[in-house]
Amino acid sequence: MHERESIKKDHELSRFFFINSVVRSGLDLNKVLRIVLTEVTMGDGLGFNRAILFLVDEAQDVLKGIMGVGPSSLEDARNIWSSLKDKSFETIIREIETGSLSGESYLDKVGRNLSIKLDGDCICCNCINEKRPFNVADARTDDRVKPLVIQLLGTNAFGVVPLISRDKVIGLIWVDNLFTGKPIRDEDLQFLMEFTSHIAPAIENARLFEKVSLAQSELRNIFESIADMVYFTDKDYTIRRINKAVLERIGRPEEEIIGRKCYEVFHGKSRPWERCPHLKTISSKRPAVEEIEDPYLGGTFVLSNSPISDPSGNFIGTVHISRDITELHDLREKLTHAEKMAVLGELTAVVAHEIRKPLVSIGGFARRLEKKLAGDTSEYAKIIINEAGRLENILKEILGFAKGSKLIKSSVNVNEVVKDIIDFIVPEIETGERGNRLIRDIPEAPIITVIDRDKIKEAMLNLLTNADDATDHGTITIKIKSENDEAVIEISDTGSGIKPENLNDIFNPFFTTKSGGIGLGLAITRRIIEEHNGRIEVESELGLGTAFRIHLPLKET
Repeated sequence: MHERESIKKDHELSRFFFINSVVRSGLDLNKVLRIVLTEVTMGDGLGFNRAILFLVDEAQDVLKGIMGVGPSSLEDARNIWSSLKDKSFETIIREIETGSLSGESYLDKVGRNLSIKLDGDCICCNCINEKRPFNVADARTDDRVKPLVIQLLGTNAFGVVPLISRDKVIGLIWVDNLFTGKPIRDEDLQFLMEFTSHIAPAIENARLFEKVSLAQSELRNIFESIADMVYFTDKDYTIRRINKAVLERIGRPEEEIIGRKCYEVFHGKSRPWERCPHLKTISSKRPAVEEIEDPYLGGTFVLSNSPISDPSGNFIGTVHISRDITELHDLREKLTHAEKMAVLGELTAVVAHEIRKPLVSIGGFARRLEKKLAGDTSEYAKIIINEAGRLENILKEILGFAKGSKLIKSSVNVNEVVKDIIDFIVPEIETGERGNRLIRDIPEAPIITVIDRDKIKEAMLNLLTNADDATDHGTITIKIKSENDEAVIEISDTGSGIKPENLNDIFNPFFTTKSGGIGLGLAITRRIIEEHNGRIEVESELGLGTAFRIHLPLKET
């Protein structure tokens, strides 16, 4: 008798050691719990009919049902016990780990919906607070048993055992023998308590791992969903991690970016770029933020770099956040330009009006004097008249720029507008003293858009006149095409070109390199194009020529 008991105990201890090693090596919380509850309910294990595992939710101060294992009826119990009869526990564990042994059952669904407040006076609360098992022989007469538990589980006798890890109760296991009717002894619960004392730390580890995995998943999703480019580099500028926005902007697969130097990938340099704030972070070990224009990526960016340190405080790299503010930068420049133009326009109008009054008087008196004078004095009067007339024309142009005018838009064929301009200016270009030739590249298919015909003509005439002035015995080409929902008009020449240092100023009012110009032609042209929600671009190479491109939206905006 004692020998049989001893053999049984050795067998159980051997199984517990095996289960303990399996559970401790597992980090999947569901699988760990199912292995534990399967052992609790197996006939040659602890032998209870049913078991539900609860875990403490400290945030909500409740005991929450996590998993239940056990049959839903006597017939179901017989089928389950029969199917498990010839299976070793090792086989069952493999089936749990591979997912072939499903945990879906009535008890599992009921268990997952159970939630018990920990601030009340109930058998489960007492188990948690006192850290000891409780054996309920008659649930219907015990005031500490919640009626809902009896109703849902249909039990009259059950036991609860706390799960204790590092002297802290993390949950409990509820068990009963509903189908066999076998009484639960205090020794049974004590033995279950000894079993759970070895298993509870493994459950807590799996639970913590699940929380960490969930947090990592959330962080990964946040990292990938950030619209800005985010990437990590080590202290040697090597890229270690990137988000989806980097892949979309760079246009290369991840394996062609990770492991390369950040200044190669993002700036197209062979060594660190002195304008990148990363250099400041590397040297100072402090965060650095700067707005830079990066010609390699083609835009304006706000770059934010922050140092990364290991647990010992050693600098190991940097995290970069790069936000594309190209559109915002362009809007800001347009607003600044518009404000400058408004102030300049008001000032110009006032000055022009004040000059115009005496200038008209000077011209009028000079014409009257010319009629009364003779000889050289008459010639002097004529010079005054001519110069006054020239100044009056300049003032008209200045006042026209200052006041502007309202656009009168209509649906037109851009090709026809350009042909009208060519017919008007071609005699001046091809028979002029500069001896230039005009080349046309106009498609047959109409390009229809909504514009102010006269204003667009004025803008193009300014460009064609400038091209003629800058070219000697060369060619001027006017080309039209439809591209990306835009009408593109290109006027290029083979003239002298524009100095690189002047390219940023040519659209500014009163900037000119001509001896007789006042520098309003290109400023007026740019304003006309922008009033049509378009844009004008310029490319030039000194000594080889210049090309202006007008982009007009095909759809009215």
